[in-house]
Amino acid sequence: MAITIPTQTEKCKGAMLATAIGDALGWPNEPRSKNRIKKPKVNDFFVEWTRSCKEPRWHDERILPGEYSDDTQMTLSVARSIIAGDWERFFAEKELPFWLRYERGGGGALLKAARSINDKKVLLWQSPYQAKAYFSAGGNGAAMRILPHVIANANRADISALMLDVIKDTLITHGHPRAFLGATCYAFALDYLLRKDTVLEYGELVSAVIDGQQSWGAFPNPDVFGQWLGAAKQYAGFDYAQEWEKDRSNMLYQLEFIKSSLKKGLMLDDTKILTDLECFGNVNGAGDVAALAAIYLASRYATNPTLGIKVPAFSFNADTDTIASITGGLLGMLCGTNWIPTEWKVVQDFECLVQIAELLLSDNKKAATKTEVTEAKSQSSDWQNSTIGRMRLIDTKQAPNGKYGFVIIRKWHTVLGQTIYTKEFQPVDNHPPQRTQEDRQMSLDMLPQPVTSETKPQQTTLQQVASSEPAQKPIEAKTCERQFLLNASIIKALLDKPEFRGNVTVGKVFKVIQAFVENDESVTEVAKRFDLDEGMVNLLKMCVK
Repeated sequence: MAITIPTQTEKCKGAMLATAIGDALGWPNEPRSKNRIKKPKVNDFFVEWTRSCKEPRWHDERILPGEYSDDTQMTLSVARSIIAGDWERFFAEKELPFWLRYERGGGGALLKAARSINDKKVLLWQSPYQAKAYFSAGGNGAAMRILPHVIANANRADISALMLDVIKDTLITHGHPRAFLGATCYAFALDYLLRKDTVLEYGELVSAVIDGQQSWGAFPNPDVFGQWLGAAKQYAGFDYAQEWEKDRSNMLYQLEFIKSSLKKGLMLDDTKILTDLECFGNVNGAGDVAALAAIYLASRYATNPTLGIKVPAFSFNADTDTIASITGGLLGMLCGTNWIPTEWKVVQDFECLVQIAELLLSDNKKAATKTEVTEAKSQSSDWQNSTIGRMRLIDTKQAPNGKYGFVIIRKWHTVLGQTIYTKEFQPVDNHPPQRTQEDRQMSLDMLPQPVTSETKPQQTTLQQVASSEPAQKPIEAKTCERQFLLNASIIKALLDKPEFRGNVTVGKVFKVIQAFVENDESVTEVAKRFDLDEGMVNLLKMCVK
């Protein structure tokens, strides 16, 4: 019986879908997921679960079956950046700061990088106070998001262009060689499967990655990354080139181990192999660990992708969501979409993921995107601007925060169909009615200002991102009479804020009130200007009537 090889388009769709499927299946089992269910069970389907969250205030969040975490969120962020053009600037300056408004399960390095850009307009490696920690960040937060680069480079014959994009992407958030090598190695494996137009032999992928070490293992070019390498020499605290070579050599050793292990066939013990690859150790979240585990699992289960995703998703005490996600990326890139079980097709944003893959493959990405956006806009009139494009409010729910109030959770859809949840704390006596125009407007005050024709990214180098101030479209203030009114619950909520008790002067409070009464400024703008907690600033804004 002849085996049908999926087309490149089907492969890319399969990779995007399987990435999200692995993420959604593994997320409840990840040690940092804060799952209220302490002993999750192995399932063939997605489950509903409850997540304990601390932002913007402590509350329990209901995670619906098939909803994904930051792994897929970041993948879609990179994809949107590539489609927008000038992707380095767009991702660093627009996507990362905005992601803080809706992130789910973000890792420490990602959060630090996003906050540094959002608060200080500086990349971590350019900050003397943050650079040392940055160069020790070797997590898998880069590897998990680089799939869109592989798809966007599908029509390029030279893999060096892909490797360059992956390194540029990685250094925005991570600085240790383990993060880079994990990302480049994973990208190489994805690219190999994308271009494979014959049946994949057992163990072939591992051999191909070993043979391709000169591509994915190459040290960053000093002519391109000279300034960044200079910062590494100054702040890393170790010989960067020596550390790079050590980690590269270790990955090759592990790849040879995987190659020899695969020869055992049915006698393989997945748990033992993953243990030897450090998936259950102190560095289980490292970029190289995730890439190596994914390459092993994709090689072992190339003929059974469903099981290939389930194994890492339920490898308890490992980084289940990321390893399952990037394993899914490899298996989807190999097998396309026909293998996906019906019960997995309910993964969050199924149609969006398919559409994004098609847009990334388009010769004219902007034109193709414009067509999709125009069609989406024609179906509804309640679209609102945000930094990453138009969004519309779908639903509003409340999660109790003890006796103090509620966390308002708003569900949004982007024009390309991604689901985003934003959150806002509301004191108990002042939670707004659901789905009113006032509610929608207040929620948008919590979002960064929109991208307009005046704020479209200009061609720039990554080094300029740190010092550039994003342009803002002037906002016309509406003339109206405003008053500042306090009630007992607001006063108590303010007094509960440590910032209010010890670090905020009366003068600064009155300046915040003045900003809202006279100009109706956004919470985010005011919080940044006066260096205050957004939650406290929002409390003050809610007193303006």
